[in-house]
Amino acid sequence: MSSKNNTIYKTILTISGLVIIFAGLKIADKIVVPFFLSMFIALISFPLLKFFQSKKINTPVSVTLVLFTIVTVSLSIAALIGSSLNSFRKSLPTYKEKIYGEIDNISVLAKKYDINIDSSSLYDYVDPAFIMQSVANTISAFGNVLTNYLLILFIVMFTLLEAAGFSNKLKIAFNNSTQSISNFHIFSENMNKYLSIKTVVSIITGLIIYLSLNFIGLDHAVMWGLIAFFLNYIPSIGSIIASIPAIIIALIQFNIYYAMLVALIYLITNIIMGSIIEPRYLGKELGLSTLVIFLSLIFWGWLLGPVGMLLSVPLTMIMKIALESNENTRWISILLGRNISS
Repeated sequence: MSSKNNTIYKTILTISGLVIIFAGLKIADKIVVPFFLSMFIALISFPLLKFFQSKKINTPVSVTLVLFTIVTVSLSIAALIGSSLNSFRKSLPTYKEKIYGEIDNISVLAKKYDINIDSSSLYDYVDPAFIMQSVANTISAFGNVLTNYLLILFIVMFTLLEAAGFSNKLKIAFNNSTQSISNFHIFSENMNKYLSIKTVVSIITGLIIYLSLNFIGLDHAVMWGLIAFFLNYIPSIGSIIASIPAIIIALIQFNIYYAMLVALIYLITNIIMGSIIEPRYLGKELGLSTLVIFLSLIFWGWLLGPVGMLLSVPLTMIMKIALESNENTRWISILLGRNISS
């Protein structure tokens, strides 16, 4: 009886601790978001650091080369996003006229069947200015994070510098505990493997989407490729969200057949990359169930905003791999994973 009460007591304490931690994260989101983004960038960059070190380049120089790569890539992406948004903003009046023209056509067609549709009332529901405002609000949320750009770079730099000697610190902290060191290596290797492969797959996905949409002449193909790259970090749901704006633009710019073609491009790309290529190299053991992906998207989005939504799956994967590295918590990791066929 006492053992049962002790288990219940520990469970209540654990849940209470988690509630306090998440409440603290919510309150301190302005500090936590740049920190999480820094850790995410550092984890992605760690394989590159190891590559430079394997070429007999000392750690400070290797970290400098990694930081130079990060700055070059991030500034290039920022320039592409700025250029694409500016082009998209200039195209809005044209899209608005085309949408209003289609509404008028629908209204005339409906009158032939004695259906009265008020065109002016529909204009308010499909105003592209609302869409642009939504995009602007999302971009501004990322912009607020990027105001801490130098802080993020410094955190990444110190994280990479500390990573080299972290194993020695772990040995001292846990009195040379072989199990603790083994758990740390399993966790770090799995996390690096997941993020490295996911990043490569996301880059290839974004390139395929960009090249395909540019080939058929869709406006703002660069922006749709970037969106596909970023949202590919969110399995299943991300690819659906990424395809919606491109399909709508194809419908406005061309016709329904082009919209169907764009949908087919996204479908084929994500079947090949998400269902064939990625599982082959990543393995199903690191996967999350669709329900967990959806719930993590909502939870991290509520907790940390748009950046939390972008990092929702990597953050949940970190939790899953950390839980998987310990025998006592492995059962939670199994529950978070995909269904296991009998």
